Amino acid sequence: MEADLIRELSLILAGTPSTGVLAGIGDDAALLSAPKARNILVTTDSQRENVHFRWDWTDPVSVGYRLVAVNVSDIASKGGTPWTGVIAVGLPPDYDPEVLRGVYRGIAEACREYGCSLVGGDLSRDPGRWNFVMTLLGTAPEGVFPSRSGLSEGDALYLLGRPGRARAGFLSLARGVTSEALEPARRAFRRPRALLSEGQALARRPEVVATIDSSDGLERSLSELSLASRKSVRVESLPVTEEVRNWSALLGEDPETLVWTGGEDYDILLGVRKEGEESFLHWVRTELLKGSPEKIHYVGRAVKAGKPAVRFSDGSLKKIKGRGFDHTVS
Repeated sequence: MEADLIRELSLILAGTPSTGVLAGIGDDAALLSAPKARNILVTTDSQRENVHFRWDWTDPVSVGYRLVAVNVSDIASKGGTPWTGVIAVGLPPDYDPEVLRGVYRGIAEACREYGCSLVGGDLSRDPGRWNFVMTLLGTAPEGVFPSRSGLSEGDALYLLGRPGRARAGFLSLARGVTSEALEPARRAFRRPRALLSEGQALARRPEVVATIDSSDGLERSLSELSLASRKSVRVESLPVTEEVRNWSALLGEDPETLVWTGGEDYDILLGVRKEGEESFLHWVRTELLKGSPEKIHYVGRAVKAGKPAVRFSDGSLKKIKGRGFDHTVS
């Protein structure tokens, strides 16, 4: 029975944070108490079978964890704090309730890790395959919102994170390359992390003028910043690490292409004012990332141009639409 299943899923979610939740799962609508002196952030993202995941590549707990993490990443890139959300689930005709329970165990794990709750959702039959859609609310202090449109001429572009890892993991699974050396890459693909504390700290720095999470790839993210800010971007350096070079050799891939076009790393691409850039980098390296595996990578500069474009320092032009992941292209 649907009601019995919902009660089971509610028990799995027991113990997740519930700040500001006056009434949650079990009523027609949730009742929330908005935090004072904070704005509300809203994002939505999904995990769909054979689009975002395949059951022969992953497990239900990881799918649930991934669903929450990718939504939290959007909140993190804007300097926010994840709060609460709802999830709509499409059940295939032959669905296994134990798979759904596993997905919700992953959802509960990620909610506890990132400090958010689930207050409702929807279960419905789907004529196709499994699909999960989450809408997540977050909060941010008034006046804190580094949009995509804040770049000015001369501002620097940096990427905070470890690009290319998830793409290497995806290719390892897609091609059946089982080398143990690629296990960290496969893990990065299956269970991405959101840069929550890093995003919150970055958004409060006066030098940070624009941010975007890199879920659709570095090129696509640069293109989005370029368009929103009406500035061109001159790419001067690609953040290729020794780790990615080694993985690329195992996969027979060009490491720069892996970093440039690969997505689902959930790093943060940010614009930094040229005034104060050195002190900002000192803070990042000595405080923000102290003891962290994450790195800060210089990518290039925003430059004046008649039409927004992404160019390399040698003058070669990249299509403004980018070559990152696009759900409208099959």
